[in-house]
Amino acid sequence: MRRLLPCLLLFLAACSQGQRLDFGGGGTDAQVQILADAPSVELSLWEGAIPFDLRDYNDWIQGHIPGARTATLEDLRKGRGLPEDKEAPLLFLGEGPMDTRPEQAAEIALSLGYSNVQLFPGGWRAWIGAHPLR
Repeated sequence: MRRLLPCLLLFLAACSQGQRLDFGGGGTDAQVQILADAPSVELSLWEGAIPFDLRDYNDWIQGHIPGARTATLEDLRKGRGLPEDKEAPLLFLGEGPMDTRPEQAAEIALSLGYSNVQLFPGGWRAWIGAHPLR
C-alpha cells in the first residue's frame, strides 16, 4: 500500500498538466460560458452562436456539429474567420475533455475584445455521444 500511494500521486500530477483555465478572474470583465452538454450546445446554436471546431481539418471533414467552422489557434490569433461584431456569440470546441484548444481559443477571443465567448469542453466526443453518426 505504501508503494501504491506515491505511484498514484505521480499519476495525478502527470494528468494535471491539461488543467482547464479559470476564466473571469484575469482582470477582464468578460467571462466564458462553459456549456456542460450537447443540449446546451444545441440551444446555443439555436440562439445564433457561431461554432468553431478546433480539430484538424481531416477530423473536421469526417464529421462536425452543424455549421461549425474549422479553425486553428493561429487563424484565431490573426482574426481569420472571426466576425466583425465583437458581441457575436462564439462557441469553441475540440476533440474532447482533454483537448485544451477550446480554452486557448476562448482566451484569444477575449484578448481580441469579444464579449460573448462560450466553450464546450466535451467537444466532438460528447457531441457524437449524444448524436451518433449513422
